[in-house]
Amino acid sequence: MKHNDYTPLNIRERRSSRVSFWSSILFLAAAFLALRFMDYQLVKKPQIQEQKELEAKEEGSLIPVEEKAQVSKATVIAVGDNLYHNSLIDFGKRDSGEWNYEGLYEHVADEVRAADIAIADQETVLTRDHSKVAAYPTFWSPAEAADALVSTGFDVIYSATNHTDDHGLEGIRETLDFWKTDHPEITLLGIHDSQEDADTVKIREVNGIRIAFLEYTYGTNMADTAGIPEYMIDMFSDGHERVAEMIRKAKAEADCLIFIAHWGTEDETMPTEYEKQWANFLMKQGVDVVIGGHPHVAQPYGRMMDEEGHNMVIFYSLGNFVSCMNLLQDVVEGMGSFTIQKTVRGDEVSIEILNPTVKPMVMHYDYSLQDLGVYMLDDYTEEQASVHGSAQYEGEGVVSLKNMYRKFREIMSMNVEPSTDTDLMDVFFNWDGSLIDPDGNVVEDNRSISEYGYYGKRLINVSDYTSDEEIDYTADYSQG
Repeated sequence: MKHNDYTPLNIRERRSSRVSFWSSILFLAAAFLALRFMDYQLVKKPQIQEQKELEAKEEGSLIPVEEKAQVSKATVIAVGDNLYHNSLIDFGKRDSGEWNYEGLYEHVADEVRAADIAIADQETVLTRDHSKVAAYPTFWSPAEAADALVSTGFDVIYSATNHTDDHGLEGIRETLDFWKTDHPEITLLGIHDSQEDADTVKIREVNGIRIAFLEYTYGTNMADTAGIPEYMIDMFSDGHERVAEMIRKAKAEADCLIFIAHWGTEDETMPTEYEKQWANFLMKQGVDVVIGGHPHVAQPYGRMMDEEGHNMVIFYSLGNFVSCMNLLQDVVEGMGSFTIQKTVRGDEVSIEILNPTVKPMVMHYDYSLQDLGVYMLDDYTEEQASVHGSAQYEGEGVVSLKNMYRKFREIMSMNVEPSTDTDLMDVFFNWDGSLIDPDGNVVEDNRSISEYGYYGKRLINVSDYTSDEEIDYTADYSQG
């Protein structure tokens, strides 16, 4: 049954009026909030997002600020062969009986120390016993030569070279003991005191980037191989499967892999077929950077890329670092440099190799062999070039500052055609340089060309250094 409402009419009207008023207020508030929401979604939010993207773009990224990746970098430099001939050995001897070679490197020390990682080739075995010290052809260098590398700022040293067995097991053991005892902070590559060490990837962490290093030599001079275990020297002739295994291990443990290759033909500035086959293989295994050595002359550098888009920076050879070799191409050399950039975006990590370049250097020694040292070529003077000792071997008018730059441009301008062949990858080198396959047969290399062959096909004369004519080394005059 419906109850009668005995509320007076005027009170009911006022109550209805209040309800109507507050309903209107609530409606207007809801409408206002809806309009504000629509204004934010349709107008202000896009403007804010656009502004954030503009700010991110100005900082070098199209990624919204709240999602911007973490980027870290490490700079790397590398030089060639630390090769002590008699003149260099004598240079470090003091009347006091001390042997010190830091002066050889003082003019490039700032460049070396400025890098996060500095790499050098200690070409020969080391001894603390001065009575054993010897130069060409079976080298045994004073340990003070390596001390000087460390004091200059190098922190990665590689030692698997053709001279590693110059003094057999004794020389390798002395070298290993020196580095382990005197400089345990140095990352030593290519030679090992145990199978365990040979199976261990050497890694340095810089600015949050884990950098792995491997080094292999094409072989040795086989001066004294008696009693040397296979694990002691890393060699390409161990087989491409062993090399691939170590690359896989390195990539699993580090962000970036630098592979050092002791390869090539001495005094040849054009990479050989052997180098090119191994370079293609290393690229396909995912190596990030290859640094080559052994020819005692510089060779070109550049990038290689496979069909999957992986790219690898390669310095085929940086030449000598310190030596007293005779020809212009022996004393004009390079310092390779690049930057490793690591980008972390969520769970994704990527590595880029930025700004690879080779800076020209020169190993200076005067006629009297009293003034010796390595220089950045940009710091070298015409006065120094005029008394360079190599002039007595090159002839009049050849050794000059201008011709040093010319030789460097001549080498670096060559275009290296990649190779996809694989038939030379498991050969080893005989004492006379012959290539021997696993069955003991001599393998003929008919595909390698020399620098003279390369430029000869283009009708460019690279023999006459007495002319002042500017040469375009990228031209091909055979095409008319």
